Amino acid sequence: MMLPIELMSLFEGAWPACLVTSSVEGIPNIANLTRVWCTETRHVAIANQLLNKSFRNLEENPLALLKIVNPQDLIHWEISVRYIRSDYEGTLFEQIRQDIETVSWVAGVPLPAQLRSAVVFEVVSVRQCVEESVHLKPPPETYGDLLNVLAAVHDWNRLSYWIPGETDEDVKLQASRGVPGAGVDESAFDSMKRLARLVKSESRIVRLKNIRSQLRYLHSICSESVEQGDRPAATFTEGTPVSYLAFPILSSHALAGIVCCEGASGQMESVHSVEDRYLASLAAKLGEVLLTISSIPAPEREALFKQVIELAKLQWQKEADPFHSSLSARERQVAVNVAKGLTNAEIAKQLFISPRTVTTHLERIYLKLNVPSRAALTRYVMEKGLLAEGSE
Repeated sequence: MMLPIELMSLFEGAWPACLVTSSVEGIPNIANLTRVWCTETRHVAIANQLLNKSFRNLEENPLALLKIVNPQDLIHWEISVRYIRSDYEGTLFEQIRQDIETVSWVAGVPLPAQLRSAVVFEVVSVRQCVEESVHLKPPPETYGDLLNVLAAVHDWNRLSYWIPGETDEDVKLQASRGVPGAGVDESAFDSMKRLARLVKSESRIVRLKNIRSQLRYLHSICSESVEQGDRPAATFTEGTPVSYLAFPILSSHALAGIVCCEGASGQMESVHSVEDRYLASLAAKLGEVLLTISSIPAPEREALFKQVIELAKLQWQKEADPFHSSLSARERQVAVNVAKGLTNAEIAKQLFISPRTVTTHLERIYLKLNVPSRAALTRYVMEKGLLAEGSE
């Protein structure tokens, strides 16, 4: 298994780790470690200085468990590993030896024992210890702050936030905003709850449009069934939302929550104008913030959420701009050099292409960006702050 790149901070030695091994008879042993080294994306290593019992266990039973704390958010991780070899010399052995000797020298403390070997493991699986991170979960009012900011930035008026429950299908409501009947009608959240369950089970963004017309269709089908004595016809009221949108919030690849949005009449555009790729990027950024939001003072939470959401919007607008989505890397270079005032001949010399090729690129750029001239292209690049974008 490959280790996710976002977990590389686990192997910087900021927090001690521990190694759990077991003998062939099933007798466990726990050893404290100062550090675990990530040698590549599929392998990790530890220093064998005083690992007498642990090393004997590994020779009998190669399966072991490493437990490490992420220094960025204090979340614990369990890494299941398989012992594959011990290096008594070589590049890895020398790297680990130098690392532990450097720490000893800086601390002014002699080494308790010399390095015997570098013990190398293959990564089998990685698990976030959610049960040990309860103290890091945001208080319920934090989710209300998040919904307030989402409503203000995206003009979403009916929102709810759900977290995974104890069972596979269960979800728990944490906060809501603008939902008719909230606190009065027990069925006010029935549709959103079913939607949250669907998002949880399928781990995807869910969009439902034109609900009323679809319910009318179901109503007509069910009416025919009723005449035949099958089952009651489906009904809907004028208060039924016309659309739904829901997306999962992920923290370190684990489901942290689900945002559900109802769209009433006249709100279809605000609910469905955002694209799935933007929502996925937004959800990832919100997931990162929710890992550490419990340490942020309550008055500052809405400001932090707004900053994160606005940053996600700016990043998406940049990525969705035709300059990035339509132009090739070479065309972006030509466009930026035009904005810098270079002639076609100067651009050709700088990019090691012919002047005719520069002209061809410009014709395509005008078409893709819908700009009529060199001056309009220059204005386009300058107004969008793209001068540094053509250096790749």
